[in-house]
Amino acid sequence: MEDEQLVILDQFYALKLEKEGEGGVRGEIIRLSADPELPATHLFDTPVQADVPALREWSLRALQAYREG
Repeated sequence: MEDEQLVILDQFYALKLEKEGEGGVRGEIIRLSADPELPATHLFDTPVQADVPALREWSLRALQAYREG
């Protein structure tokens, strides 16, 4: 897996992936910057999931909960 592989969640948020040991992935949910010169904003880290699709699904649910407050 590449060091900074991104999975776009929607137009404002993405999941930055990291490899985690054998058979799992984790990452962080970030808010994308409207200005390409500015870095993205870290929101929160994700727990380890079995694979990228599972992590993406977890991230979408967590992002929805974050938005709903």
